[in-house]
Amino acid sequence: MTARKKTTPRAKAPEPNLRHVWLAGLGVVAIARRRGAERLTTAKQDIERIARRAQATLRDVRTQGGAGVERFSADVEARLAPVLEKLGLGAGRPVPKGRRKPAVAKQARPTPRKRAGVARKAAARKRA
Repeated sequence: MTARKKTTPRAKAPEPNLRHVWLAGLGVVAIARRRGAERLTTAKQDIERIARRAQATLRDVRTQGGAGVERFSADVEARLAPVLEKLGLGAGRPVPKGRRKPAVAKQARPTPRKRAGVARKAAARKRA
């Protein structure tokens, strides 16, 4: 005869109840909070690193900026000069008459109320 193995009865898994759901929810909240804190600190470090890079770049631009801007401006003007001359907007030519702004603004037209007042005054003068 072969010997039979003795098997121990398996323990039943407890059925989930409200306490289990509550504890599982607390675990999820704790894990999410921990991960969120870790992500927040890494994001803060990334932002600080980006800000330091931007400040360094700004310092470099300020030191080299004056001469660079003048060179860029001269280059743009040199490239646009032929185009502006073809359009008649070159530095040596006057602005065409159609494009000039009026020297004096036109007088505002009287409103209907003012016109009526003028008519009444004229009628009153005729009567007198």
